[in-house]
Amino acid sequence: MRLHLRTRSSILLYLFLAMDVTFIILHIIYTYTGLISNASFSIEQDRGYAEIFQYFKEYWSVLLLGLLALRARSLLYLIWSLLFFYLLLDDSLQIHETLGMYISAKLNFSGLFNLRAQDFGELAVSISVSLFFLVCISIAYYFSDRFSKKTSRYLIKALCFLALFGIVVDMVHIMVKSPPLYSLLGLIEDGGENVVMSIIVCFIFSLSKGLPQKVTQKDRFAGYSTDS
Repeated sequence: MRLHLRTRSSILLYLFLAMDVTFIILHIIYTYTGLISNASFSIEQDRGYAEIFQYFKEYWSVLLLGLLALRARSLLYLIWSLLFFYLLLDDSLQIHETLGMYISAKLNFSGLFNLRAQDFGELAVSISVSLFFLVCISIAYYFSDRFSKKTSRYLIKALCFLALFGIVVDMVHIMVKSPPLYSLLGLIEDGGENVVMSIIVCFIFSLSKGLPQKVTQKDRFAGYSTDS
C-alpha cells in the first residue's frame, strides 16, 4: 500500500512540476517574444493562470493537513494547516501588502537601498507572522509524536526555500533596476515559489497513508517511533 502511495505521489509531483514548467515557458514567451498578448499567462500576474494554480496547491495543502490533524488528533498538523491557510489568504487577498502599506504609513518608515517604505512594512508583516507560527509550531512540536516531528522538520525546510524565493529574492527583485535582470529575478521568484509549493503539497499528500494507525497518549509524550 505504501509503495502504491509513493508511486501516486511521484506521479502527482511530476504532473505538478510539468504544469509549473509549462507556466514558466508561457511566461518566457509572453515576456520576451510578444507571441502571447494575454497578461494572464505571465507568472508574475496577480490572479494569472500560474497564481491560480498556486492557490489550488495551497488549498489542498490546507485540506490535507486538516484531515491529517483530525485523523492523528494532532495539534501540530492543525497549526500547519492554519499556516498554509494564511498563505492562501495572503496570496489571494494580498494581506501582507495591505498591512505593510498601513504599518509603513503609521510608523513613518522610509525607503532605503531602492526599497520603498511599503516594502519594509511588508517585510515586518512577513517576519511577525513567521515568528508567530514558529512559536506555535515549536510548542506543539514539543508534545507531538516522532512521526509528526519528522514531518514538521521536512515542512520547515521546505518553507525556508519558499521564504527564500518569496521574501529574499522578492526584495532583491525590487532593489534591482536593470530591466533584463529585473525580469529574470521576477521569473526566479515566482517560478521558484511555484516549484517549492508543488513539492510541499505532494509531500503532504504522501503522508496520508504514512501515519501510524494508533498512537497512544503515552506514545505522544514519549515520542512514538514509526520505524518498527
